[in-house]
Amino acid sequence: MTFTAYEASLESSQPIELYTISIGASIQRWTSAEDDITEAADVFSAVSISREKITDGGSDNKQQSMTLTVPGDNTIATQYINSVPGVKADVIIERIQRLDGASYEVIRIFEGRIESVAFEQQGRLAKIKVEPRISAQAREIPRFTYQGLCNHVLYDARCQVDDTSGSFRLSAAAVTAEVGRTITVTGADANGDGYYTGGFVESNGGADHRLIIDQTGTVLTLHLPFGAAVLATNVNVFAGCDHTIATCKSKFDNVINYGGFAYIPTKNPFSSGLD
Repeated sequence: MTFTAYEASLESSQPIELYTISIGASIQRWTSAEDDITEAADVFSAVSISREKITDGGSDNKQQSMTLTVPGDNTIATQYINSVPGVKADVIIERIQRLDGASYEVIRIFEGRIESVAFEQQGRLAKIKVEPRISAQAREIPRFTYQGLCNHVLYDARCQVDDTSGSFRLSAAAVTAEVGRTITVTGADANGDGYYTGGFVESNGGADHRLIIDQTGTVLTLHLPFGAAVLATNVNVFAGCDHTIATCKSKFDNVINYGGFAYIPTKNPFSSGLD
């Protein structure tokens, strides 16, 4: 019998699902089976997991959000207790049939990203809300606004500043202190105060990021603390930008790619008059 035939059978269908959750370079693999499963050299660990039915959104053919239920101490769920990871968590769900034999088919049935995590029953259960990738891509979001500040995201394909350049990146720098939202990073003072303000810190091989809201000497104040302690680890620190054309020129020499309208008038005659 084929996968499709087993799926349609009321008596022979014994589905097993494989879950792959990626947060940056960190990957977790789970299975709904009672034992671990090895698929293409990857080991999927047996965990307690259930999910809602995958449904579409009606006539527009968009899938709706789906919720996974796991124990409250699940390694992915616990990363969302105090703050969320700095990078999106991608979710892939695949399905196989237990009776399909050694050459079983692996069918991908869902792709999405974790949208939120809620804890129930005094933290014993975690509800992971997953948004389908197709739904996120279907949203209409204005790309540019008519403003003086640059519309680009620093280091993106439109900005084109090279984030691998030693001029803008402090690589493998040691974290010597960590208190709440502040960390002390060796070498962060080399370019003076504020050089990394508006930039970000990358930890755990790129698996997590945090926005830098202030840099004074070697002390970085982050928007949110890291979910896992970074003390005594090495991090990468990236220079920040205030999105003005002056900074674009003096700091990055990148005015040719400036994504704002730097010279729009700042005085509104309708509110302040002509004087």
